[in-house]
Amino acid sequence: MTYFLTYWLFLSQIWLIFGLVLILLELTDGSAIFYLPMGLGAFVISVTIYAVNNDYLPAGVLPTAWYWLLAMWISIAVIISVTMSAIKKRKSADPDINEY
Repeated sequence: MTYFLTYWLFLSQIWLIFGLVLILLELTDGSAIFYLPMGLGAFVISVTIYAVNNDYLPAGVLPTAWYWLLAMWISIAVIISVTMSAIKKRKSADPDINEY
C-alpha cells in the first residue's frame, strides 16, 4: 500500500488532475474557501514535483514520504485560504450585515 501511494502521489500529472477537479468543484460551491485553496495547493505541489523531476529545483525540496507530501499540500492550502480571506476582508469597503 505504501509503495502504491508513494508512486501515485509523486506524479505531477496526478496533482494537476486533482487540482483541476477541485477547481471544477469550486464552480459548483462558489464559497472560495475550501475547494479553491485546495486546488491551488495541488497546482503548487504539481509544479514543485515537475520542477524537481526536471532538475529545476534540488531534490531536498520535496519530502521523501507520501504523508509528508500530503501535509505539505494541506499546509499550502491553509496558507492560501488565510491569504485569500485576508485579501477579501481588506477589499470589502461596504460593511457586511453578517460581520459582528
